Amino acid sequence: MQSQHHFSLRVPASDKADIASFSIGIPMSQGACFVHKPLQCKRSDDMAVDCAFTPLAWWPDHSIKWLLVQGHTAVSGISDAQFYIEHMQTPAVTVNQEHVDSSESPTLISLSTRNWQCKIQTDSLLNCDISVAGKHYSLSCQNTFRGVFSHSACQLTHWHVEPKYYDQQDGAPAFINLSLDYTLIPEQTDFAAVELRARLVFQPSTGIVTVTTSLTNTNPAEHNGGTWDLGEQRSLLIDSLAISVSQQNAEASLQVSPEQPFMAISEQALLWQRSSGGENWNSPNHVNHNRTSSIVNGSTLLKVDDSEHASPHRPVPSARLSADDTHIVMTPDRFWQNFPTALTAEPGTITWSLFQSESEAPVELQPGEQKTHSMTIQVESASAVVIAQAMLNPAWVSQCDVIPRLSARLLDDPLQSVINAGVEGPDSFFAKREAIDEFGWRHFGDLYADHETAGYSGDTLFTSHYNNQYDPLFGFLKQWLLTGDQRWRELADDLARHVIDIDIYHTDLDKPEYNRGLFWHTDHYLPAETATHRTYSKHHTGNAYQDHAGGGGPGGQHCYTTGLQLYYFLTGCQAAQQAVLGLTEWISTVYEGDDTLFGLLLSYKNRYRIDLKDIASGAYPLDRGTANYMMALLDSYEITNDSQYIQRVAYIIKQTIAPDDDIAGTRDLANVENCWFYTVFLQAVCRYLDIQQHIGTNHDYQYAIACLLHYADWMAENEYPYLEKPDILEYPNQTWSAQDLRKIAVLCIAATYTDATRAVSYRAKATEIKQYVVQAITQSDEKHYTRILALLMQNYGIDTVESNTQPNPVDVSAVSSTSIQRDQGWPDYVSHVVKKLSVKREWQQLQKRIPALRRKLQ
Repeated sequence: MQSQHHFSLRVPASDKADIASFSIGIPMSQGACFVHKPLQCKRSDDMAVDCAFTPLAWWPDHSIKWLLVQGHTAVSGISDAQFYIEHMQTPAVTVNQEHVDSSESPTLISLSTRNWQCKIQTDSLLNCDISVAGKHYSLSCQNTFRGVFSHSACQLTHWHVEPKYYDQQDGAPAFINLSLDYTLIPEQTDFAAVELRARLVFQPSTGIVTVTTSLTNTNPAEHNGGTWDLGEQRSLLIDSLAISVSQQNAEASLQVSPEQPFMAISEQALLWQRSSGGENWNSPNHVNHNRTSSIVNGSTLLKVDDSEHASPHRPVPSARLSADDTHIVMTPDRFWQNFPTALTAEPGTITWSLFQSESEAPVELQPGEQKTHSMTIQVESASAVVIAQAMLNPAWVSQCDVIPRLSARLLDDPLQSVINAGVEGPDSFFAKREAIDEFGWRHFGDLYADHETAGYSGDTLFTSHYNNQYDPLFGFLKQWLLTGDQRWRELADDLARHVIDIDIYHTDLDKPEYNRGLFWHTDHYLPAETATHRTYSKHHTGNAYQDHAGGGGPGGQHCYTTGLQLYYFLTGCQAAQQAVLGLTEWISTVYEGDDTLFGLLLSYKNRYRIDLKDIASGAYPLDRGTANYMMALLDSYEITNDSQYIQRVAYIIKQTIAPDDDIAGTRDLANVENCWFYTVFLQAVCRYLDIQQHIGTNHDYQYAIACLLHYADWMAENEYPYLEKPDILEYPNQTWSAQDLRKIAVLCIAATYTDATRAVSYRAKATEIKQYVVQAITQSDEKHYTRILALLMQNYGIDTVESNTQPNPVDVSAVSSTSIQRDQGWPDYVSHVVKKLSVKREWQQLQKRIPALRRKLQ
């Protein structure tokens, strides 16, 4: 057995659970694991573990890089056990895998294996009859919408079933993944459909079913004047959306929390979560389009058989159907956090209302907005099953080198204690949730942008949403991997879901440079008002700060995909995978255009914008937007192993910087306010080098190193901590000290590619800056701010990890900018557009860009 274990499991304290079910993405070393060699999972007590393996990513040599492991094991001894993935020492026994039999008629789809069956009605929303673990029940969905969707027709547009198998078993599927895609067709032709996607994951051997639904308003917003407020005419107004589980002749009961017993029910029980129940439950976070509170009554209602009970505080409930000594238990995930929601139980039926609004306060799902809910349905019989928390071995993750410079040495960095405050004490991210009541179906999971309150002296709560700037999702996951502290994982789970649902613009019907993009955080120094997570509100005051824009939509300067990529690798969450690929496509459009004549005219109009590609020269801006573009391409490469992504990064580097750039003159890097983000670009170059070296060194690799060293030379000679010259900064605060960490990272990574003499100078400058940063931040009253913590988690500790790394010089003497074939600018771009010219597509894109034209034609 290998010396390094791969993961361990924790289970909640329970005296009845016999089996633990788990799922975890595990990294593998390059060249160590190939798909054609059978794998097995074993415990350190030599017990075999039933697992299904799914490769998620590949190394350049086609060995497995990330592996999703799903399985179950005995609870006995689990707390002391360590788990290993290894190739089988003897050939696996060939087992005939049992396929899922299917038949389809105009109104019914039937799917079955020997121990599982599902019948799906195609003419109604999520209507299924299910047989699993020998028990039969029905699943159904009901909705009450207002306006043009009040009598919408439902259509099952796509379904897909995929079985997964345990190795060395009897051939029956271990997991059956069922995907169902529905559209709700509105009554008016000028409205796009609303989509409901349901994902059901069945475990026939354990009787567990996970049900995940995503409701998406695919309509584009009007965003008049670049504002994105509630009250959009294409919003979906929801009174109720509910999922029911039914079983004939079954008794129903309700449990408010795992510590309390189930309450028997004669007629009906209702648990209605109408607010967070927190101290600030009536926060201005929850205003509706009229700027009044959407919460009519802040109490939680518990009513059993016409009798009201004391309101439970933040319930974690389950509902149960019981018949013939078997229980079917429905447990919503994150119930109270995603209010307004309700759980009801009555004889034969239990129901979770994903949205349950007050009679005069419907939930408003804005155009381009999405919401995902998840629950488990478990058939409990003789053997009880518990969901285990899986934790990767940090030493193994570090050894695999899937996250460069992720090392236990980071925990010794002097800034680690500042980061630890993210989950400890009065300024933790959990405490910040409470400060503005960052709860409810739209807000839960996001972070409070408390740094925007600096200087605020008003009496009301100042609400501001962070929208994943500087990728705290990646930071949370790094901290979880390093520490094993489940609180970091909880923050990551909640933030990932929020970003995927709310912060991404889920439409293809708006401007191409907006579609599928990531919205900015709340505008600086202003409360969110009725713009929720859409940056700009019509209620915002003008000229709030220097260079205030006052309107706009998603833009390339705000695109963060690496945390979503890592989340996909750790969980297998396909929504995260699709978010990365979708954001990459969006930001590509931002910089490359949409290949239409109208897009060509827009590029000409924007030819003087310094934050966009210069179409005349083909050059990209040396800024964070281009860096975000490169990072998205690299993340997509790691997900797909498609070389075109990394080739595009190499191309962007050549079209942006050169090893003979006039840094002090033409680049003007001493102009900090306008040029500070050159370090973000160089960090993206470092990430490219990390990935390319696993593929193989080539001229692109050498060119990137030559550029990196050229800039590092200038940095070693000229850089300093930003706050040493506060007079040249518009807002001299500790965010600048956190940004200084980027310089340290670039210098320390550059030192690994050069000779010993230059490496010493790079590291000396990095040490000088680091000493300043540590003192400035640790002694600052601002160190708890969300933006500073996000920057620390993303950038800290490179010097600590690389302090003892011996330089490995790369010969770049033959590299020069004159050898680079650069774009011809306008001629190349025009030629490219003409080759792709399509009258139909031109007309479609024109309508997207001019909403008034689209409405007139409908």
